[in-house]
Amino acid sequence: MSQHDIEANKALVRKFFQTVFIEHKVDEGLELLSDTYIQHNQMVPPGKEAMRTAFKRGLDNVSTEIKQMIAEGDRVVVFHHFKFDPKSLGATIIDIFRIENGKLAEHWDVMSPIPENPPFPKPLF
Repeated sequence: MSQHDIEANKALVRKFFQTVFIEHKVDEGLELLSDTYIQHNQMVPPGKEAMRTAFKRGLDNVSTEIKQMIAEGDRVVVFHHFKFDPKSLGATIIDIFRIENGKLAEHWDVMSPIPENPPFPKPLF
């Protein structure tokens, strides 16, 4: 895979984040998913239509800020600060996407809520 392809994959993931989590344009964002998209997060329903319904119910106050993005081959990893609402501390999230034919084909994630009073405070980002 060329460096140009890897940069295109990163741009695709950035576009998805911007469209869905910042602009809250769910329908437009889900067009970036392949028809055979596989969701590995067990809290998110499978299939684009189920995701559409879930996202439209739950993204009104959501925001995120990408802190790091790493890409290799057909994978893009995003480390970001996700907030469910503007007043929350949010969570640190690592998302992994597999790209196929210019679409998001598969997704895994790990989330860690940011504690209010951590016993060992240190910078998260």
